[in-house]
Formats: sequence, C-alpha cells, structure tokens
Amino acid sequence: MQGVRLLAAVAAAIILATSASGECASASVHVDVQVDTESSTPVKPKKRMVSDYAEMAEGIYTGLIVDCRGLGLKTAMSPVIENINGTKIYGHKNLDVDKIIEMGMVDYIDNPEAVDRAGTNPLIVKAVALKNFNCDPVVSLEDSNRILVENYATKFLKALKVVFLYD
Repeated sequence: MQGVRLLAAVAAAIILATSASGECASASVHVDVQVDTESSTPVKPKKRMVSDYAEMAEGIYTGLIVDCRGLGLKTAMSPVIENINGTKIYGHKNLDVDKIIEMGMVDYIDNPEAVDRAGTNPLIVKAVALKNFNCDPVVSLEDSNRILVENYATKFLKALKVVFLYD
C-alpha cells in the first residue's frame, strides 16, 4: 500500500511540475516516510508549525508589499490577504483595533518609489489573483509561507506595515 501512495505522490509532483506548454519543469520530490520497525506500519509525521521554520527566517524585512498591478485591485476598509488554498494570512483579527483606526489596514500605492509604510527593506510578493470584489489579494503558497516565516521573525504584519501596489 505504501508503494501505491508513494507512486501517487511522485505522479502528482510530475503533473504539477509540467507547465502549461507541456514542457516538464525541473522538480525534486522528497518523500519522508517513517516506518515503525516492530510493526512495519507508517508513523504519522508530526505537523510542523510556523515557529518550527523560524531558523529559516532572515529577519531583515521591515514590511510587506503585495504587488497587485495588472489585476484590477479595488480599495477596501478591511482587506484580507489569502493564499491560493483560501487560508487567511492577514486580516483584521488579532490586530490592535486602535492602531487600525489610526493607520488603516494597508496603504494603497501606485508608485513603488513612494512606499514609506513598509520600511526600507520590504518583502515584496506578487498577487496571483483577487477575491471578494477584487479587494483581497491572493498569493501563492510559497509566498504565503515566506510571509508567515518572515513575520514570525519581525512582526511586520502586527505593526500594519503592509502596502498594496496597484495600477
């Protein structure tokens, strides 16, 4: 049964690595299966938390810029950043309400040179889509993980150091 699951995982990785043009992109797959040697049954892997990845954080980013140019971004009072799976990574929950009232959730900027709110060294990610009447950016899983790991190190999301770049 493990061989079937392993084969399915490899096949899924190959399908995901195939581009729209039909060319196969380079991909590597790491399958970590632990087996209990006494009973020969797979051991369920421990779920990893963002804090487990803290050593991967550079901790040098002063804020976040989400590049939404070309997508038709609309402004909102309380925007949310989600990943492509629908997991919210930034929104009004768990933030200081007084700070939100004072600063707003994000700054909307059309000139990348005029970004003050995100600091001198912001993490820049590209939105892949918009949701909720084109008000909420959606980022890739890779970018959402990077945002969360870097935020764990520097807390720029809690400080509302978020900018949406639009055209």
